Amino acid sequence: MSEIKVKLCGFTEKESLRVAIEAKCDFIGFVFYEKSPRYIALESASILARIIPTTIAKVAVLVDPDFEFLAKISQKFSPDFFQFHGNENINFLREVRKRFPQIKIIKAFRISEAVDLEHVKNFEDVADLFLLDSAKPGSGKSFKWEMLKNFSTKKNWFLSGGLNAKYLDEALEISGAKMIDISSGIEKYPGQKSPELIQELMTKVKNVC
Repeated sequence: MSEIKVKLCGFTEKESLRVAIEAKCDFIGFVFYEKSPRYIALESASILARIIPTTIAKVAVLVDPDFEFLAKISQKFSPDFFQFHGNENINFLREVRKRFPQIKIIKAFRISEAVDLEHVKNFEDVADLFLLDSAKPGSGKSFKWEMLKNFSTKKNWFLSGGLNAKYLDEALEISGAKMIDISSGIEKYPGQKSPELIQELMTKVKNVC
């Protein structure tokens, strides 16, 4: 199996963040959505992000933000990616590209049935990467990975939703995913990351690659 790219998301404190960095994940996400149990204020995220090496991509996770907020994130946090989880449409993402050409775009989609995957392809020209999540992002629930067996798109994509070390082998085998996004699967409870679970997951990833 080729190397799996790993995105760990929803960090709010330094201890678990250091563990993720030392474990050499590929992407680290901070959630700037106030209704999320993993929400972090921009100022706090900017301080934590100082310890992230340039070899790991910083991701700002957002839900239907306005351009004023995106500008603040760009200035204070300097993300490598904006990750959009709301109802952002193609025209909005085109404008994001125009205003922030230095920041790449991950567009997330909630997948419940096969028809949802067809909608993903409409965004191939405006997103750099896709993220395929369950109907309830952040809930620890997965969707039917079998739907991805015949899925193809021009862009690489993350598998997300209910992933953890226990189910990693099965998820990768069924979905064919080359990139994974994990948040609740490395938590003691919503919003509280577990250094032990991070290490367990990253060890498992190395063993299946």
